[in-house]
This record gives sequence, structure tokens and C-alpha cells, in this order.
Amino acid sequence: MAAGIISSRNLANFSRFLTSGTKINTCRSINTNNNNSCRWQIVGAACVTRPPVVCPPMNPIEQQYSGMLATMEKELSLKSDHEIRVEKDKIYKKLLMSGEVDDAADLDRTSTQTVAEFEDTCTQELNDFNATLLPMHDRSETNDVRKRLHRCLERSLVLVVKHKLIDVQEWTLPHTPWTPGETLRQTCERVVGDVCGESLKVKFLGNAPCGFYKYKYPKTIRKDGYIGAKVFFYKCVVLGNKQEEVEFGADIDDHQWLTHDELKHTLKQSYAKSISQFLISDR
Repeated sequence: MAAGIISSRNLANFSRFLTSGTKINTCRSINTNNNNSCRWQIVGAACVTRPPVVCPPMNPIEQQYSGMLATMEKELSLKSDHEIRVEKDKIYKKLLMSGEVDDAADLDRTSTQTVAEFEDTCTQELNDFNATLLPMHDRSETNDVRKRLHRCLERSLVLVVKHKLIDVQEWTLPHTPWTPGETLRQTCERVVGDVCGESLKVKFLGNAPCGFYKYKYPKTIRKDGYIGAKVFFYKCVVLGNKQEEVEFGADIDDHQWLTHDELKHTLKQSYAKSISQFLISDR
């Protein structure tokens, strides 16, 4: 009787094993048959950044601290040549009024320019000088203003271009598919050359990617067995470009130089979140 019970249990366990093995083999065969349709396309994207050119305006705390340092420097500093000359002229005028010095006898002193005349001349030169200051921040939201490289000089700017992503026009960083035989950095260097040409000189920061993003293609347009794209970001900075405009390639429909705040409102939410993880705030 006991032997019959044991054999029944063994038979039940053996049937479960066969059932589970059949399922595993079936799953493996499905994965093997669909291996070509489960690949991800590798894409390299360049985060082209123009660093700040001038210092941003000081906040109230910075202004107070700067004023305190200026006061301390003035109190502890030595007198300049002009201040010493002002004191000597005051002493000389007192001597003239008391009659202790003859003004006609001191020909060298009377022929030189007085302190008052020197200050009047400097004031007049300052009033005649017309300074042309670059705007710190252009608050206009037009696309023409955003296309200029030399805008918002106190902020960091990031280049975004309009690509046809899947079946719609999307604002993204310059990107291109990876080609076998090249590194991801070389892929990003190639896309910067294709998009910006030789007019924009950049320097890449490191050989490893600084960020990652992935998305799936719609089933209706999947090509070459790719189900989606895995995008690897590389950061590069603009090297002292003196030209106002950059000559972009013919493949680019539009471009903009955006601040970090403007990226959040222009890019797709998930895409902007991935980029914000490796961008250092300039505030």
C-alpha cells in the first residue's frame, strides 16, 4: 500500500517536470525564432553646450558682500598718486593764501595742469564716451532670437535641432545611428560635423557617455528588426566661436540654442528628464 502511494507521488512529480520542461522549451524556441525582431538600435547623441561668456548679475547677498569687500579694500589700501597730488595741491593753496609762497616764482608749478582741471577733463571724456553693452538676457520668445549663438551670455545654452522622429517632427539633440567599426564618441563627433559643419569648433568631454535614453518604435514602422532605439549622450562644449551664425546641414529643418529652463518647455518630458540628469545648473 505504501509502495503504491510513493509511486503515485513520483508519477505526479514526473508529470509536473515534463509539463514545466515543455513550457521552457517552447519559450526558448519562440525567443530563438524572434531574435531578429528583438534588437535595439544604438544611437549616439551630442549635447553641444555653449558655456556662459560673462558673469551673471549679482543677487542682493552678493552685492552686499561685494560692497563690504570694496569698503575694506578702500580703508586698508595705500593712497594713489592722484590722491597724494590732491593733498599737495591743498597744502600749496594754503601757502599761497598765507603769502608764504610766491606763485610767480614757481613757474614749473603754474605751467602744469591742476587737479581740478585734470578731473574736469576726465569727466568730460567719460561723458563723451558712448558704451555699447550687449544685452544680458533677451526676453523675446521668437524663434529667430533663439537661433543666435550669442544670446543670453550669462547662461549656458544647449543646441537642439528638429528631426523627424518616427512619424512626427520632434526637438532633440543632434543624433545619428551608430555604425559598426566606430566608437560611440566617434559617432557623436560625426553627427556634430554633419549638423554644424566646420564653422563650429567643439571639444568633447571624456570617452564615456554621460547619459542614456531609450524609446520604442511603433510596430507599423519597425525596420531591420529593430524594436526601438537606445540613445547614448556625449557632452561637448563650444570653443570660442566668433561667428554670429552657424552653418547647419541640409538635413536639419530647424535649430535653436536654448537655456536649461527653455529645454523643459521645448523637449518631450521624458527626453528632457534624461538630459537634465547630466546638465549642471547655471543658477
